[in-house]
Amino acid sequence: MMLLRADRFARVAVPIVGRRAQPWPAAVLASGFAAFYTWFVLLQHWSYRTGAFDLGIFDQAVHSYAHGHLPVSTIRDPNMILLGDHFHPILAVLAPFHRIFPMAETLLVAQALLFAASVYPITRLACTTLGAKIGVVIGICYGFSWGLLHGLVFDFHEIAFAMPLLAFAMVEFLHGRAGRAVAIAAPLVLVKEDLGLTLAVLGFLIALRPETRRLGVFTAIGGTAASLLSVLVIVPAFSPYNNYRYFGKGGLEGAAPGLNGALFSTDKLWLVGMILLPTLFVALRSPLILLLLPTLGWRLGGTNVLYWLPNYHYDAVLMPIVFCAMIHGLVLLRPYWVGRRRRLLLPLFAAGLSVVCFTYFMQSSIPNGPGKPAEFAAAANRLVDRIPRNVTVSTTGTIAPHLTSKADVYQLHDNQPTEWTLAPYDDPELKHRPTDLVIRDGDLVLMHHPGPTLPPLRER
Repeated sequence: MMLLRADRFARVAVPIVGRRAQPWPAAVLASGFAAFYTWFVLLQHWSYRTGAFDLGIFDQAVHSYAHGHLPVSTIRDPNMILLGDHFHPILAVLAPFHRIFPMAETLLVAQALLFAASVYPITRLACTTLGAKIGVVIGICYGFSWGLLHGLVFDFHEIAFAMPLLAFAMVEFLHGRAGRAVAIAAPLVLVKEDLGLTLAVLGFLIALRPETRRLGVFTAIGGTAASLLSVLVIVPAFSPYNNYRYFGKGGLEGAAPGLNGALFSTDKLWLVGMILLPTLFVALRSPLILLLLPTLGWRLGGTNVLYWLPNYHYDAVLMPIVFCAMIHGLVLLRPYWVGRRRRLLLPLFAAGLSVVCFTYFMQSSIPNGPGKPAEFAAAANRLVDRIPRNVTVSTTGTIAPHLTSKADVYQLHDNQPTEWTLAPYDDPELKHRPTDLVIRDGDLVLMHHPGPTLPPLRER
């Protein structure tokens, strides 16, 4: 019985054959989303909806790479190399661009383009396997999927690099080009420490095909080894605590007494349902759905409630997986919708998919609101311009990423002796000194502290 089931699963993993289709619909769609995403993230940033966690931190990290240093962040911890928090050396790819355009907007635009790049292979796959019209609908639904939107809304993260890598790799795998799939997916181990396990699962799927079994086994072993090396050796070597802190409280340690049995809590089950619903659960038909397990495993197994909420960037990396799995699932269900059924079922599926994804999109985008009032943004811009370069500044989360390109920024609540402070005048963390030079503009106040202050880490 076990052999029969394994054989059946192996047959499901055979390559799919696509029809000839023009690449321009997918290219046009990806270009359109690139423009939309770029407009969206820049408007969000300029309306002061981005924050110190995490855009400010990553901007400081890429700035360090751009000037030939290991990544550090005064917002996160000036005494910690960020590779001791998460293993994401792929951020160094952005260093040349940040050197030319030293601003947080560089990271936001890069993320928008990386997200949009993942639209192309998924749309092209759908067009070549299901037809151009259905393929374009699926591409649009993917581009507007709530996981991508939340990833764009919640600042910048290293997982942006994983989006096109996963999308292109899965398309190559589905078409039977295992070598190309591994070559494209291999850099995932440089994106974040847990993504080596995702590569390992891809290796397992490749190993199901007899002709690529050896490659699959090597990929599975290599991906697992890369993740273990990252969390057990590399990250602890850079960490001031000499460990991988996400194994501790809030990470993957056992649940606290009040969270016993929480692996099957309503919040976690709802999250899994939300991830699968945009595909109308057709993704479950494809073995590609196994690629969800590493990311969902550490999220659902963790004790940090933020991992369970569908409000942050964690779900973005799952969207290429579930949409490719959905396309594959539809192909595997093809024997059930031939003839007249095909003319009826596929349009009905596309309509249902559109309704679900559009509903999710509206529910995800409306609560975000318009950002800070225009008066606040204008006053903040004026005061930011008054702060000189190569100084230390204490400020609030929403203002921080507008200063990281010119100064060493600290969180206001850290109470560091910085040279400047910029914050709302009624912020309870704001502390005046008798010798301060105070400039008020609208609801904001800029203070210069002439006393002993922290020196900047490095010049800009």
